[in-house]
Amino acid sequence: MRIQQFVVDPLGDASYMVIAGSEAAVIDPQRDVRPFLEAARAAGAEIRYVFETHVHNDYVSGGPELAARGAEIVAPAEARLEFPHRAVRDGDEVAFGGIRLRAVHAPGHTYEHTAYLVIDEEGKVAGAFTGGAILMAAAGRTDLLGPDHTEELTRLQWETAHRLAGLLDPSAEVLPTHGAGSFCSSAGIGGDRRAPLSVELQRNPILTSPSYEAFRALHLASPAPIPAYYQHMAPINRRGAEVYGEPPVPPLLHPEAVREFAWAQRLIDVRARSDFVLASVPGAFEVEESNSMLAYLSWLVPFNAPLALITYDEAQARRVTTDLFRIGFERVRGYLPFARWLDANLETASLPTVSVSEAAEILRVGKMPVLDVRHRNELAADPLPGALQHPFEDIARWAEDVPKGPLLLVCASGQRATIAASFLRTLRHDAIPLLHGGAADIRAK
Repeated sequence: MRIQQFVVDPLGDASYMVIAGSEAAVIDPQRDVRPFLEAARAAGAEIRYVFETHVHNDYVSGGPELAARGAEIVAPAEARLEFPHRAVRDGDEVAFGGIRLRAVHAPGHTYEHTAYLVIDEEGKVAGAFTGGAILMAAAGRTDLLGPDHTEELTRLQWETAHRLAGLLDPSAEVLPTHGAGSFCSSAGIGGDRRAPLSVELQRNPILTSPSYEAFRALHLASPAPIPAYYQHMAPINRRGAEVYGEPPVPPLLHPEAVREFAWAQRLIDVRARSDFVLASVPGAFEVEESNSMLAYLSWLVPFNAPLALITYDEAQARRVTTDLFRIGFERVRGYLPFARWLDANLETASLPTVSVSEAAEILRVGKMPVLDVRHRNELAADPLPGALQHPFEDIARWAEDVPKGPLLLVCASGQRATIAASFLRTLRHDAIPLLHGGAADIRAK
């Protein structure tokens, strides 16, 4: 038996393939299933099953894509999936290739959440696919279904973690879906993606806290924002996403078409912010390619709205289009490498910026309003005196109502400030970002 991990950094998530002899199963697959198919071919195995730990809130499942190729989907009975699948409950087992996966009802991250124990050829529990239950040095969030459910789910998460720990030897592997960079995690967690239970018993607050009350206080202390696209994921995953076969390939656009697109719809520049501010297509706003791109974009653009991309090259256009496809954005109309815009001798726009020293002086003398666009939990924990608080996740609500005249925007590093400033510019606001640096750097000055 062999367990292979597939990490998608832009979402902070991992999928897994269990290969046993000539058969394989995929756990919590991402929508782009090409890596799983390639790995199965390399191993000489057939993908027989897809196991879902829960109805995902943060990405479109690749289960329907693999089912279209002959795999059977296994999912918690309480998930109420609306397409053919094998519904399992606590204690049910699925055998293949001489091994077994045993379902363990593990509510907390969601009500239907289920973990799967991996029982090897010798009958030993080698590990557990814990989905959004026990993560690396953290636990899955319990507030994603709304405040009416948070308390109950938090209690269930605590009970689930301790039950799972009791079913595993210390040497057994903890194999979570959510990891570093995922908004489904309750905390900023380390870079490792899988570890023996013995490691988590030493460092994970859900297992080391002396009481439920102590864990609850820590777990709910500083809730991160919820990306806007999350509300659309569970309904898609419950009814089953449309099968594409492969992610869409964006067409190359002509510069004149891009110029018309920029003012009629949404033109997103995914190049680095340091390049965007120097020269860009008029009417475009910037959301640089990064591990936070999908969440940031979802707070700016209505779900699955048609958009076009300004990129460095075709390779970047394909990467970004695939990442958007992972969260249900299926209407990328095309892309244009910025160099082609320059080659066409068309006009460019630029975005004025300031340094940390300049930002500190502007705030000190009150030269213009300063908008702090960090997330709400960051603003509450560490406010910047003298700055107006405008949480980035609420930008769609406050963008039209910001003060007139020049505005300075700051965040923690410059990324969100530049995105927000470029977005405000498309609404005719005179916004200037602190390009590199943030609130802590200003305070130090």
